[in-house]
Amino acid sequence: RRSCRAAGGHRAAVLALAAAVWTAAASAVLLLVRARITGPSPTAAARGLFYRDAWKLAAEAPWLGSGGETWRHTYLAAQSRPYVGSQVHSGYLDILLNLGMAGLAAVILLLLAAGWLVFKASPRLLTPLLVIILHSAADFDWSYGLVWLLLLLLPAWAIAEANSRTARTAVPTVLHDSRWRRSKPADQRKNRLRRLWRYAGITVLCGLTLLCSSLSFQAMKGAALFKQAVRESDPAVRITLLQQSLSWNPREPQTAVALSRLVPQKQGVDLLLRSLSFSPGDVALHGELAASYLRGSDPGEALYWVRRSQQTDHFNAARRLAALRGMLEMGERSLAEGDRRIAADSAAAGLELLRQYSLLTAKEQDRGPQHNDRNFTLLPQSGGIYFQLTHLQSQAVLSSNDR
Repeated sequence: RRSCRAAGGHRAAVLALAAAVWTAAASAVLLLVRARITGPSPTAAARGLFYRDAWKLAAEAPWLGSGGETWRHTYLAAQSRPYVGSQVHSGYLDILLNLGMAGLAAVILLLLAAGWLVFKASPRLLTPLLVIILHSAADFDWSYGLVWLLLLLLPAWAIAEANSRTARTAVPTVLHDSRWRRSKPADQRKNRLRRLWRYAGITVLCGLTLLCSSLSFQAMKGAALFKQAVRESDPAVRITLLQQSLSWNPREPQTAVALSRLVPQKQGVDLLLRSLSFSPGDVALHGELAASYLRGSDPGEALYWVRRSQQTDHFNAARRLAALRGMLEMGERSLAEGDRRIAADSAAAGLELLRQYSLLTAKEQDRGPQHNDRNFTLLPQSGGIYFQLTHLQSQAVLSSNDR
């Protein structure tokens, strides 16, 4: 009896300890989930914004998509609120943005085929497969290669189990009829066709592999030269390395931006425009082009590229403030050189940009702080720039009237 009581007491202590550990773990998870749900940008509501903006973006290229990592590169232009989210948090929407309806249909067919194979071969593996498939609709699981390996592993595992069961239950038979030992002509033709299709598929696959390998090597070589250029202190050597990097991979906007800052303005603008043809929605390229034109003397062109830059990143307060300063400096340079018209135009353009900036921040303020993860507000320096722009405008107008 004593031993039974001792065993019972030990079991109760173990159960109590396990319950305490589970309670502590559940509390920690609950606190984490509660912070994500009730924080300044609730997860469910924020993902609703992601999905709505992603649908609008997908409508721009519905059939074939816009290429890899579309959301990461263009969400700043598509976002309706100043949230932070470089992942769309939906694997299906991500595929739709990247590959369009054609790619999404192919992926859905692949998943349906995988589910059917698992259901027929080993139903016990269907539950984990469904968990992965369903959870991918609400998160960016497919951004990780491991998830795709699991999606391929589960059907292969199910087929292996089915083959193993078949091998254990199969009864070996020996065919003694000589008719089965010799293939018929029709079967021989079918076998030849199968071999031809197999060889053709292997040839196409090898060609695609060679093409992808070549592109990957070019990108790798360009990235290596870019890293070497970043570490280089000599400007001449850095320019040479960046030019070599761009020759290996002309589709890399980061290299074009870095090189444009080291060459004359006209050459830098041409370089940025050429790179923009490869990446028409790149935020950095538009920002650098706007900055280049702001250093010039044409307020019309500068205003055009500033607005295009702002279209790629609506809620960037620092960039909007930099555009205001650029317009102010352009006007001050023109006024010092005696060109009153350009000074007045620069001041007017700066005031218009400031007006749009003020309206957008007022609209966001009315919506409340929720989802304003980027802290998009009217920066305090804007007031001083406003007075400087109005003073510049009055000076330019008065000087013109005096003439």
